[in-house]
Amino acid sequence: MPYRNVHLPEATSTTHLRAAAVDYGVIAKTMMEAIVERCERDADYPFIDTKLDLITGRDFAPDDPIRGRGAIYGWIQGRGLEAVASHGGWWERRGESRDLVDRMRAVAADVLAQLRRMRANNEGRLSFFMTPSGEPFRLDDAERPVTFAVAEDAPYGFSDLFCAKGMFAAAQWLGDKAASAEALAYIHAVDDAIVKRTFRSDQISLDPKNRAEPRAGYHTHGAAMIQLGAWAMLTTAGEVDGVDGGLRLIDYELTHHANIDGRWTHLQEGDFWEAIDDEDRPCVEADGVILSDPGHSLEFVGLAMKFIGAAEPLANPAQLERLRAAKAHMITLLGRNFDNGYLPGPQGISKAFDLVSRRHLNTDMPWWNLPETIRAAAFCLSTAGDDGGRALCLRVLCDCHNAFREFVRPDLHLMAYQTRDECGLPVAAIPATADADPGYHTGLSLLDAIDVIEKL
Repeated sequence: MPYRNVHLPEATSTTHLRAAAVDYGVIAKTMMEAIVERCERDADYPFIDTKLDLITGRDFAPDDPIRGRGAIYGWIQGRGLEAVASHGGWWERRGESRDLVDRMRAVAADVLAQLRRMRANNEGRLSFFMTPSGEPFRLDDAERPVTFAVAEDAPYGFSDLFCAKGMFAAAQWLGDKAASAEALAYIHAVDDAIVKRTFRSDQISLDPKNRAEPRAGYHTHGAAMIQLGAWAMLTTAGEVDGVDGGLRLIDYELTHHANIDGRWTHLQEGDFWEAIDDEDRPCVEADGVILSDPGHSLEFVGLAMKFIGAAEPLANPAQLERLRAAKAHMITLLGRNFDNGYLPGPQGISKAFDLVSRRHLNTDMPWWNLPETIRAAAFCLSTAGDDGGRALCLRVLCDCHNAFREFVRPDLHLMAYQTRDECGLPVAAIPATADADPGYHTGLSLLDAIDVIEKL
């Protein structure tokens, strides 16, 4: 089935949404076919390979220290492994794409085995940058790789978070009990670090406009937000503490990072800030800015709603009350943070917004926040209890869908430009990794949206 590039009109109906959902399925399958084909090119390179320049359409130079095959991103391997396993399981449940699924199983098994080896050689940790042999490295002032040894007491970081999730998803799908138990313990270790605030970002910023280095007195919500995806996965798999684990993170996010019921009178209802200080207040920068990444806020809504949907059938009465209380805030968070971030002219969601001056701080528009918001809006639409809520959710979904069409490249496996600027032009800014999305933000979000839309 071809990609039809469906446009959603202002008066969108369920029929229009279902047509869009067909496109989502085509995007997910076309991307995964390309990713699997790339992974199959070299049996001696057991990694998710998305080292593809999304502007030129060509592979990156093999010897590029940031973009080439010698730079293995822990984030991409974990995200890619989760995407391969989750796409494969989704098609299996539908009885679709059997040949592709068989090939995906081989890819998942190879990458899972490689990550287990690399982790065993690095004190149970994985890193943002690694060599193909598994050595972590940083970049010196000239952006040359410098390897280092991982300390036994090294903090857990985002590579651990993404890889623990991906390893569990793959091990469960492959039926590997030993790898599942190992990945489950890994997830719990990461979760414990998040709760105790010993978690540290391992991101090496590759965009001067998007600094990501840890700093004292600045506690971001990203790890708690992303870990909600792990708890949704564990809850679906029947882990006994899944509901409590996810609720703990939702409560933390809503208590510490969201303006609910007018808690902070100088901010707007539903505002969501990126970081808190040591006193658990919204972190104020030296220039008075309170930073919000609207995409992260909207990603939280989608992951929280995904977890809530998985948890509700298993929750006891007390848990169910907490889940319903959390869900009651989600449409407000969706509408406020979309309105904060959306740039209607070029069509996209900005990277940074100041909640004090109500102005955009970074008008670069990454691709990933659009499918994440499509998922969030679809989940919220399915539970909206009144016409106003439904209209808000539908507006957000339609605007994000139509904006995402401007990122998608029909001539390049239906992959999306990583970043467009405020003029709507593709730019070479790297949102996090130079590697292209391995189906994590795009495919996983769109598959969830399909599931919701088909039930409307």
